[in-house]
Order: sequence, then structure tokens, then C-alpha cells
Amino acid sequence: MHRFFAAAFALMTATAVQAQTAGVPPEELNNTRRQAGDSINVCFDRTSLGRPFDEDVARAIADALFLEINVVEGFGGFPLNGDGFMDELTLAMNNTCDVFMGVTVSANSPFSEAFALTRPYATIPFVVAVNDPDWQSLADIPKDRPLGTAMASMGEMNYIMWAQQQPEGESWVRYPYPDPNKMATRVLDGTIAGMILWQPTLARLRAERTDAEALRTIDASPVPGSTVSVGALVSSRNGFLRSQMDEAIDALVADGTIQALLEQHGYEGVAGE
Repeated sequence: MHRFFAAAFALMTATAVQAQTAGVPPEELNNTRRQAGDSINVCFDRTSLGRPFDEDVARAIADALFLEINVVEGFGGFPLNGDGFMDELTLAMNNTCDVFMGVTVSANSPFSEAFALTRPYATIPFVVAVNDPDWQSLADIPKDRPLGTAMASMGEMNYIMWAQQQPEGESWVRYPYPDPNKMATRVLDGTIAGMILWQPTLARLRAERTDAEALRTIDASPVPGSTVSVGALVSSRNGFLRSQMDEAIDALVADGTIQALLEQHGYEGVAGE
């Protein structure tokens, strides 16, 4: 089952769980500061679909700061409720990582005061993907046709909130899918009319499946759009590194570097916020 980092953070934000670090034994934490030098340890969620893009952004930031990066695979494979994620993150940020790339930047991000978020380096949308060439927006899909949603994602929660406000019969039946590959197959064979998923997931499907090239995105209206602002996490003890990364992100947004990386990876969205 594919899993993408933004969905995990969206779920934890919504449920407001595991924001503390009480589950980590104190003896497992190394609270000494690593020596600063000409390199930084950059960590990633090894199961994130946005990992290649996040690593390219990390290298661009490091180049802007005249630093080398040591790539650390990090961890992954958590259940959909995010159980255990914050404990693993706490261990990684205390013991190994100077920076953790690919986290959702929002006012509700469930981090303790031990961590600080950079400003976003990209804002990437959830999209509606269909196979029918006649549909130009979600509103064109008959209400008796079901939709698929990426399970436990921000896009799914956004749809649920919208559907709950509609009169009976004025929304689409929703089938949640934990596996985007299976969901894409069901769109292509007509079982479901379309699917709501994070756009990098669609980009990965198109890259890995020739039949997925038939999938195209349409306007999400009447459902409001939802996006994920992606940034990095640093230790609150290293305010200098955070400020330097923010300055580098601003420069890379301004000169078009991050927008070019989005296009290189086939991602929709915009650099920065």
C-alpha cells in the first residue's frame, strides 16, 4: 500500500493525537547538539510519494547555503491513523536529523515546541481525476455515480465536510481507498466515476502505469479545492538553521528553481505558499 506523507499529517492534524512525546523513553533521546559544519543530515519519510521532489528541493536549499547534505532514509510504514509516527519523529529529530523534509505546514500541525517548521517551499493540490472525456468539472458527473477518495487524506476530509452540508441526494456516494493503484483501476474500468487524491499520487500513477495516462484532472467545483503546503521540520534549538532555510526557500521561489522542480516531477501547484 502506497502512503504519502501529507495524508498522514492531515489525519493527525484532524484527530489531534500524538502531538506529545510521552511515548519515548528519555534514555532513548540524545539531547546534545550535533557539531555544525559544512553538512547537514536531511531525513525523509521513505514511503512518501513526494520523496524524489523533496530530495531535489533539499539539495537546492543546501546548494544555496553552500552545504553538503547527508541523506537519511528515515522511517515509514505506519498505520493510517499515524500511530507511532510522532514517537519515531521525536527520536529521529533528537538523535539523527537536522532537517526532516516533506511535512505539512499549517497552523494546526501537531508538533511539540521542540520542533519548528520552515516556511512552505511548495503548495500542491488535491485533484479530481476521471477517465470520461466529456466531464469538465465534478458538477458534470451524475450524482448516482460513486467517487473514490484517498483514505485518511485531506482531500477526503474536505469532501466529507462539503457533503455533510448538502441536501440529501445532492452529493456523490464516496468509496474510500487505501490503495491509489486499485482506485485508479476502478476509475479506468468504470466502477467509480472519478477519484480525489493528492496530485503527486496521480503523477506517480501516470509514471508507473501506461493506462493511467488516460486519467485527466477536472475542476473540483462545486467542492472547494484543498491543498497541502509542504515544508521542512528543524529542531527549535537550531533557530539559525531555520532562518537560513527560510531565506534559501524565499530565494529559490523567487528565482523559479522550485517551480521548475515541480514541473520536472509532473506536479501541479505553486512554489511557496
